[in-house]
Amino acid sequence: MKKINTALIIRLCLPQFAVGLFTTMLNNYLIYFYQPSKESGLPNLIPQGRIILGVLTVIGLIKAVGHIIDAVTDPLIATKSDKSTNKNGRRIPLMKKAAIPFGLCAMLIFFVPFSQISGFNAAWIAAFMWGYYFFFTLYMIPLNALVPEMIQDGPLRVNAYTYSSFFFVTGSALGYVTPLIVDLMKKLGLETVSAWRGTFAIYTIIGIILLLIPAYTINEKDYVQSTIPNVSLGESLKHAFSNKHFRLVTVGQLLENTGMAFFQACIMYYVTCLMGLKETDSVLILAISIAGSLLMYPFINKFAKAKGKKLPVILGCIVFSIAEIVICFSDKLPGENKLAMACVFALFVSFPFAVLNVLPNAMMADIIQYDTVTTGVNQEGIFGAAKSFIVKMGNSLAIMIVPSLIVIGAAKGENVGASGLKLTAVVGSVFCILAIVVLLFYKEKEVLSTIEGRNYNKGE
Repeated sequence: MKKINTALIIRLCLPQFAVGLFTTMLNNYLIYFYQPSKESGLPNLIPQGRIILGVLTVIGLIKAVGHIIDAVTDPLIATKSDKSTNKNGRRIPLMKKAAIPFGLCAMLIFFVPFSQISGFNAAWIAAFMWGYYFFFTLYMIPLNALVPEMIQDGPLRVNAYTYSSFFFVTGSALGYVTPLIVDLMKKLGLETVSAWRGTFAIYTIIGIILLLIPAYTINEKDYVQSTIPNVSLGESLKHAFSNKHFRLVTVGQLLENTGMAFFQACIMYYVTCLMGLKETDSVLILAISIAGSLLMYPFINKFAKAKGKKLPVILGCIVFSIAEIVICFSDKLPGENKLAMACVFALFVSFPFAVLNVLPNAMMADIIQYDTVTTGVNQEGIFGAAKSFIVKMGNSLAIMIVPSLIVIGAAKGENVGASGLKLTAVVGSVFCILAIVVLLFYKEKEVLSTIEGRNYNKGE
């Protein structure tokens, strides 16, 4: 087997930049684009209001169903990947097939064919969103399995997840600049809808290029020698969930990710509707939080290698739960100081952004290696899929709820109300608090000492 070096790790992590871009498009701007506030200047393109069973909005239902489809396909694709006998490897061939349609579907979600309210527009969004989730899974499940499979050294693996998080965050950072790019395009003469679409088209080109790089420049067989599992999908899932450490960390990540999903879906509303700031002000706010989080990466990396990942993850959840509650009072900020106070808030959340972007995946990789050490079988794909299944089901619930909550307290003829926005922040905080409770029971020392061949401290 060839030696793993930094250049290889960087190539392996580059797709996370694309994922950051696409995730920002869907999590931060999809609801904002299709359930627009009066401040956005965007037209209504799909039916609005809670029209599904009197509870759900159209965009909420579409996105929630997409997450469910995504979650269901995860274990199926993971099993296909784990059991693949392709001469070029178990992971890379699937990534090659998925890269281009993955990016194109992300873009086409925003290119509905009609410029007025239409049920066909909703059907278009559903088709390409569900396609996006399928190709996301087809690319990311093999990639996420490949990282712990290729990188067996613990400290080097922490480095890999730090790079992954760095690229994800910088990709997200480019996504967060969207309002500035949109504003520039409008000044150049484009209509509001065209300006948003043009921005997303640029992101798609960048994203597809980065997705293709590892798929066509890494020879999987040079770095991986796998033991292919011979058990069924049901047996593999049963095995994954029989691991107590996996169960605890997965539920903890489900709760933490769901809390983050509420925040991501509503950030533009918080800035424009609660704080009363301009869309373009969100760029400065998010830039501060991202810059702050990136500055913390070296310290978090060092701490995780020396002391473990559990404590900083719990601290990150504590800080983020406090931040969500603070949002409820953001409409009370004094007039001239609103932007300054928002920037202070951004700096405050940079710590949880840093921790929760880097360490949860590294923590899960520890558990996957722990299982390989104790069983002798490589099932990285099914562990990643099982975790993804649970987390995405939780996220689908969040995305289903958010559009329905934000209409609470909305004035007649509008899509967003202040009371509903504050409620999303409270619910997000509750999810983070529940994550803390669950993660307190995770015995990290047992996992790490087993990997390292030492006797663990049962009193942890």
